Amino acid sequence: MSAALQSAFAAGIEALSRDDPAAAVPLLEQALASGEGGAYAALNLGMALTALARFNAAEPHLRAALLALPELPEPGIRLGVIAATRGDAAAARACYETVLRRHPQHVPALAGLAALAEQAGQLAQASALVARARLVEPDEPELDAVAARLALAGNSAAGAVLLAEAVLHRRPAHVAAAQLLARALLRDLSPPEALARLAAHAAAAPLSPAWALAQGYAHVELDQLAPAIAAFQLADALEPENPDILGEFGRLLAQQDRPEEALPALLPALAARPANLDYRNLASTLMWRRHRYAEMVALLQEGIAEFGPHPTLNLNLALVLNAQGRQQEALAAAEASVAHAPGNIPALVNRIAVLPYHETQGTAAKLAAAAAEIAAALPATPPLPAVARAPKPRLKLGLLSGGFGIHPVGWLTLAGLEALPEDRFEVTAYSLKPRRDALNARFRARAARWREVTDPDDAALAQQIRADEIDILIDMGGYGDTGRPFVLTHRPAALQLKWVGSQFSTTGLPGVDFMLTDRWETPAGFEPLYSERLLRLPDGYICYLPPSYAPPVSALPALRNGHVTFGCFNNLAKLTPAVLRLWARLLREMPSARLVIRTHALSDPGTRALTRDRFAAAGLPLDRMELHGGCPHTEMLAGYTAIDVALDPFPYTGGLTVCEALYMGVPVVTLTGDSFASRHALSHLSNVGLPDWVATDAEGYLARAHQAAADLPALAALRAGLRQRVSASPLCDAPRFGANLAAALEAAWAAA
Repeated sequence: MSAALQSAFAAGIEALSRDDPAAAVPLLEQALASGEGGAYAALNLGMALTALARFNAAEPHLRAALLALPELPEPGIRLGVIAATRGDAAAARACYETVLRRHPQHVPALAGLAALAEQAGQLAQASALVARARLVEPDEPELDAVAARLALAGNSAAGAVLLAEAVLHRRPAHVAAAQLLARALLRDLSPPEALARLAAHAAAAPLSPAWALAQGYAHVELDQLAPAIAAFQLADALEPENPDILGEFGRLLAQQDRPEEALPALLPALAARPANLDYRNLASTLMWRRHRYAEMVALLQEGIAEFGPHPTLNLNLALVLNAQGRQQEALAAAEASVAHAPGNIPALVNRIAVLPYHETQGTAAKLAAAAAEIAAALPATPPLPAVARAPKPRLKLGLLSGGFGIHPVGWLTLAGLEALPEDRFEVTAYSLKPRRDALNARFRARAARWREVTDPDDAALAQQIRADEIDILIDMGGYGDTGRPFVLTHRPAALQLKWVGSQFSTTGLPGVDFMLTDRWETPAGFEPLYSERLLRLPDGYICYLPPSYAPPVSALPALRNGHVTFGCFNNLAKLTPAVLRLWARLLREMPSARLVIRTHALSDPGTRALTRDRFAAAGLPLDRMELHGGCPHTEMLAGYTAIDVALDPFPYTGGLTVCEALYMGVPVVTLTGDSFASRHALSHLSNVGLPDWVATDAEGYLARAHQAAADLPALAALRAGLRQRVSASPLCDAPRFGANLAAALEAAWAAA
């Protein structure tokens, strides 16, 4: 055996000893290939790959080492860590117990079993296992940190304080101990006393990051965000580039909706801690908010490849694939989550959230079946005691949403709610997401009572709603982002309804009595597709509030361009393969026409490149298309000055985008289906007197587009008067809508 080969194995071991697994891997691979080190090379290579979260590559080496070196605990421990990270508690437990049968005092195995017991809520068992491990290694800070966490869970705050302080004296950058110390102090002492104790620690050791971290967590617990951020910045300055500090600082910034600052902290932390699923999921969520979809897909797929079909990773993957217009892949990812965890509520909600976008599966019947699965999987929820329903001169109306502001919920409901007679309805708003904008200010002004909801517990929110004596509760979030529809299963109000806010199908929930709708969205005969009773308003089911800053309607662009320009400003999630094929056919039949696509997702370079490939594969002529990314709302509205006719996608048709196009003088060609989502455009077009722009099949869709392009004078005349027509129609008639909504709510109250 040559000295060079011997040095590869030795160098790999040395790299591992200095916590550099990336450098160790190629050296150990070289040693293993040459036969140097034997099973020990395989073992150490498996350990290095595990440290890098390259679990698929690590497993064969660890299993080989387990067979060759059965007396060593390390292969079993690492396989247990991999199984635990993947969420396979049974496999992890088997690994740890196998190690303990041969090595009864093996501390990592005891700690691993303790972690599994803690996750299962078996705190006494977890404490006993940690106690055994501490007898073997009484000075191990990690064990003290676990003991502190268990002590706090067992309501021994004083004991948790002592343990956490001991950990921080030995490991000043131990973020978990710092967080535990802050929580334990605030449970054991008053806030001023807790902060004073931490300040004393900091004064005694001003160069230690431990106390800055603990102070930061204490300020977080007290909702004092500015000093919390300052404390984390100090900890980072005292120990620069520490991945744990960076990761927690990134988490705090993310909670404050500061993604541009949070990602530069989280991504290095994730690179150093690739097995940290919290960092991976949080980074992907921040990428979602910034429309960095291609990076998000790569981050999630990398995690799934190593960790298996981890629920949160898979759920986020389904959402981002859908946002990229990859509806079939998105539904497949969502279905995989359901198959991996049958009856899992988040997985079932994720599936119904992407289902309406699928060109063949997004039917009303399929959506109703998916909603019924959610309802069937819900744990038994004892409703709050029934309240008497009696005639009242003034009903207490509760609104539950995260969209009280510049959001589709705001643009489509605010004007109508402002027109509700105040002498007949007292409004309480339960805001699920903090917003501060012009529309939010108007929502606040309309509400007699405003509650910012921070407690994630549905039962607690239901109790608050009951305490407020709400008569009618309207859910305006549904199964969408920030929605809390399961609050309604607790029956906090005597009468409960679903309205705008991810209103794409039935909810399936037994706590929802009515669906606010209209005769176009749900005509007679649609009742079997809804678990709710259908409360049809006489006009449309929404009231559009046009922005005050909308630019004037321009002259018809085709008259100056010499060709017709079609446009679609909807999300890529709505552009199904069937839509793209139909548009390609339209442009083939109209060789001078152009098509403009504008949506936030196209601001992402990776998604833009992918979209161009999808468009080309569908036969769309890229040389006659313009692809634009996101822009301010005013600029987006101004984009309609270059559009002659809007092309609506399907089966999930436009809602707010249809209203905006019409207000900007641009008529919309749409294709209707049978789901609620597939009939939004039908409702809005019919409400302004343009039902002839609604097709029931692909041929009718093409014919309507051709008809519009063939008569430019008629199209120009329609455009010139369309804003006035929309403004005068029931779509924007707030007093009329408010009166209709009031009458419908009172009738439902009397009849229910």
